Amino acid sequence: MIETQRLYLRTYQTTDVEVLYELCKDPHVGPDCGWMPHKDIEESKFVLENILINDWTWAIVERDTNKLVGNISLMRQNDSHLVIDDTSAEIGFWLGKPYWGKGYMPEACLALMQYAFEDMGLKTLWIQHHEHNQKSARVQAKCGFVYHHKEDNKYYPLLDVYRNNIVNYMTKEMWERCK
Repeated sequence: MIETQRLYLRTYQTTDVEVLYELCKDPHVGPDCGWMPHKDIEESKFVLENILINDWTWAIVERDTNKLVGNISLMRQNDSHLVIDDTSAEIGFWLGKPYWGKGYMPEACLALMQYAFEDMGLKTLWIQHHEHNQKSARVQAKCGFVYHHKEDNKYYPLLDVYRNNIVNYMTKEMWERCK
């Protein structure tokens, strides 16, 4: 478990399925991340059991209420086209709409960055956002990520759309200078 002032990041549990569904059925959450809103609790159960329960994905939970509010993950070499070796990872995240604007995602992201650089010994972290997703862009800027390149017309099969992505990164050396 990774702890912050207001949150903790923990592994998912099968009992998270109902709250996961409530957060992921919202049409404002998934499409900005490249996936459709969940249609029913069975879809959330499938996603939970086959995608989210693993060693590199954390449920973001409010410390005071013990409520699941979002998700953050480290995608390794086989899960990310940006990661080219075992010294780097890509961060992915989403937050339930009721929790937007509270500063939770920068707080969770900074904690995961510290874990990745200090505990895992990673040398580079990658992160990306759809060009139109300014909320994600602000989180990445607050966490100190720097522009690397733009990917034009990347296809998202779950949405059947093409989008432009902005790819940002941070090295361990950059992180040490700004922490």
